[in-house]
Amino acid sequence: MSQQNGRGSGRPRERGIRSLNPELIGDIEGEGRHKPPIKHEDKWLVLGGIGSRLWNKSAIGTQIEDGTLLMPEEVLFCHWHRHLPLPDNNWLNDILSNDHFLLHRAAAMNTIREPGDILVLADSSELECDLESWGLRWNRGEHPSRNPPSAEIRWVINSSEINWEKLHEWAKSVQKNSRMAEILVVDGEFDVTAYRLKTTKPEGNLKRPSTLKKVDYEGMHLGWEQRIKSGEGYWIPINPNSMPLPQLGVPQASGVWLAEIEQKWLKSKIFPEELDEISQIYGYLLEKGLWPRPGFKYGCRWRVYSGELSSQHAPWLIVPNCEAPKDWNEACLAARLAAGVNKSWLCAMRIDNEICFIELSRWSPGKS
Repeated sequence: MSQQNGRGSGRPRERGIRSLNPELIGDIEGEGRHKPPIKHEDKWLVLGGIGSRLWNKSAIGTQIEDGTLLMPEEVLFCHWHRHLPLPDNNWLNDILSNDHFLLHRAAAMNTIREPGDILVLADSSELECDLESWGLRWNRGEHPSRNPPSAEIRWVINSSEINWEKLHEWAKSVQKNSRMAEILVVDGEFDVTAYRLKTTKPEGNLKRPSTLKKVDYEGMHLGWEQRIKSGEGYWIPINPNSMPLPQLGVPQASGVWLAEIEQKWLKSKIFPEELDEISQIYGYLLEKGLWPRPGFKYGCRWRVYSGELSSQHAPWLIVPNCEAPKDWNEACLAARLAAGVNKSWLCAMRIDNEICFIELSRWSPGKS
């Protein structure tokens, strides 16, 4: 088999392609052939033994006295993987004319269930979950009759806009139930990328502004009064080795260079004033014993250390909410870059005067 672009042999996988089986459409007699589902309000009723097996083996659908009720995306999944006939040749056309995102939901469901995990739609589950959640996920080998769910799931398309504050509230609500918050992003090829969201509070072990003495602030005040404009910031004549707060600014030319955010924060300590959101986030990082440094090389505001720069790589890449990705196309780039350099990507925001963080990371369905 020939090599392809020097990256190994074999053909690239075809993304998101799932076809309908023309032999499994309509009510046709045949040995071992299942009956197609029938309309039941806004769902589809599967009669007979296959309905019981769908729930008992794979927790698909909702059991009622007459059989098992399926949502349209579950009908498609069972057609692809459980040999369930579609009701007729026009079934998909008719539903798509009113339900424009059926194929996207079916792709999302397939991504979870094909590797062996279980996805029970929120409308079909007796368990409580957040109103924004589409479904509940169980790990491979588990079953809703025996185990609690591991996660709550949402799905979006790749161009969907992101409201990080609302995502933070959703993830916070999900975590209160000891579940992971997961999002499935469906792209233009019906390929699905899975992400996990987690509320978090980064913390370090460095000197904190609140522990500085009055004489320390007096020294920085003196340096501030001797500041010289330099680019978009200021250079102050304080020896970096004697800087009371080493995390503040960047050593340069035997002094300390302060960027705009850093000078705003320092000025607020000398002449108390209300800070904007980015400056508040910066001050919060300092007060948590962290060391924020410019994150330009990583496409973010800061790369952030929990200890001395010489003792570790930065564990976090942090972006303020106002600079965070606006849709999932941009979020995908940020998460991929962070994963590529082995760092956690965080969005920082101010909610009700509290600084909050949400972490975005990729994960693979079928792996806990």
